[in-house]
Amino acid sequence: MRARDVDRAAVRDVLDAAYSDGQLTEAEHRNRTEATRSARTLADLDRLVRDLQVPADLRDAMPTPPHSRDTRWAVALSAAVVLVCGIVVVTSARDNGEPAAASSASASELSTAAGFGRMLDEIHRELGDSQVDQLTVYPEYATFSRQVPGKPGLSQRYQYKVEKGQAQLTDNGTSSNRTEGVPVDLAELRPNVPRVIGLLHGADRTLRVDDPTRIFMDAKRGDDGPVVGIHLWNEGAGTQGFLTVGFDGTVRSIYRADQ
Repeated sequence: MRARDVDRAAVRDVLDAAYSDGQLTEAEHRNRTEATRSARTLADLDRLVRDLQVPADLRDAMPTPPHSRDTRWAVALSAAVVLVCGIVVVTSARDNGEPAAASSASASELSTAAGFGRMLDEIHRELGDSQVDQLTVYPEYATFSRQVPGKPGLSQRYQYKVEKGQAQLTDNGTSSNRTEGVPVDLAELRPNVPRVIGLLHGADRTLRVDDPTRIFMDAKRGDDGPVVGIHLWNEGAGTQGFLTVGFDGTVRSIYRADQ
């Protein structure tokens, strides 16, 4: 039986959960999630999660059939998608024993748990800490600013991207418009990256923005502490919406397109 996009989304959510709880390495997570993009049948998808422990909240919505697991996807994934945190599209080169990917798309996409997490790790490694004034994240690159040491009124601007598998952090100069007292520590966000990415990829349904043409996230200090904003637009339909989630993974606010 042919797989639908919602079926692929459900499998990606299981893979993301398996990565976050240590069942899969980063390479395994990348390869299996990339393989969902080329999966044509429910059996193809089943092979990607057959050896994994499925989280209880997803397992309850995916009852095991009396015969093969392959046949359960037709009904179970329709229910499981209600609990899907989101679609995670992660890419990498093939590892031995892992499902082959149909494309060579880069693993640097920042709309993935692996790519976003790698960015936070690189920022800390290169700069010595994870303090930023604001971080803005697009699928292929990110920009952020932070205080120039010893000069509270100046901010240093950076761009982060990955090219040919190599992380690049570029210094884009200084700005004098910095507002004092606004830094956030991205290290507080790091453990909840899979949760945030799940919300990102479920945001089109949550926010009632079909087929969004523009998506970005920003991390900054809100009125009730550090938050990540997830913003979606469909410019052709004239619809937009956004939600905010705390660094602890708790949804703080939702503004749907139909409100």
